[in-house]
Amino acid sequence: MKTFVILLALIGSFANAAPYQLADAQHTFHANGRALDSRIYYPTEDSGPQHVLAANPVFAGIPSRINAPVAQGRFPLVILSHGSGGNNASQAWLAKALVEQGIIVAAANHPGSTTGNSLPAQSARLWLQTEDMSALIGAMLDDARWSQRIDANAIGVIGHSKGGYSAIALVGGRLDLRQFIHGCHRAPHSANCQFYTQAKVELRQLSAQRFNHDYQDRRVRFAIALDPGMAPYLLPASLGSLSAPLLIVEAQRYLATADGLGGRRWRSMPAGTPLPACKSLTAVILISCPYAPHGQKPCWRRRGKALFVTRQRRSVQQYINRPLPRYCSLFTLG
Repeated sequence: MKTFVILLALIGSFANAAPYQLADAQHTFHANGRALDSRIYYPTEDSGPQHVLAANPVFAGIPSRINAPVAQGRFPLVILSHGSGGNNASQAWLAKALVEQGIIVAAANHPGSTTGNSLPAQSARLWLQTEDMSALIGAMLDDARWSQRIDANAIGVIGHSKGGYSAIALVGGRLDLRQFIHGCHRAPHSANCQFYTQAKVELRQLSAQRFNHDYQDRRVRFAIALDPGMAPYLLPASLGSLSAPLLIVEAQRYLATADGLGGRRWRSMPAGTPLPACKSLTAVILISCPYAPHGQKPCWRRRGKALFVTRQRRSVQQYINRPLPRYCSLFTLG
């Protein structure tokens, strides 16, 4: 999975001189018969004690303040969705960068596709994760604590891998179950099929109506898909009529539908890495990890990574200002 760091098209009035501090809170929302264990990342001006999120023996964690007061004002809302087997802290490093720019980020564990509860037969029901993301938008807008802090006209979605497909679906990307079944029959161990092939999931038993449905959510003003799943199966017609700007990070190798779409509503760009910062003593261990896809280095040397990110910033800036609403502009995350 070769994604990166992101460059987000969002609200223009957040170039505050000093970034906000990161705070987080946990809440379980209930929607469509599913319990969405969620972590809300949000801006605070509090300077109280911190805890560390998402730390492990390899990667450095993210310092955050638990349940600190929310900063004054109204902020954009980003729904952040993990990949298969991920969780609501998998992209905490990205949430931190967004929060420091003045954005509220909500991330849920998606039942049946999360850490410790990743079930191939349930994960194949791709629409469940997409519906979770829509439900989380509604839950945040209805919640007494958050509704007064969210700008309902500035909502976006970001997803990684399987969550990346859901992000595309929320701005109008659609699939066809017959094409997916055919593709998995021809290439059962391809990236989008191997999880289901190994578990012997019977794809023909999936609901074609639910699988092929249009999950467009008009509340979503932009979407970013990081190394999205299902990219080869996205219907060209749906990509040609998206409801909001879409940035796809590292899917151009798979998007056979890219030609002739005009590029006004979507754009792909080369990848970087989806991984957080490594601890100082792990770089030597991981620099040549043989299991990293396409030779990706989990721990890069700092200067090389910075130069790569700078190139990505420039390419995105050239694209994304054009299709955004007038009150939006581009900021980038380094």
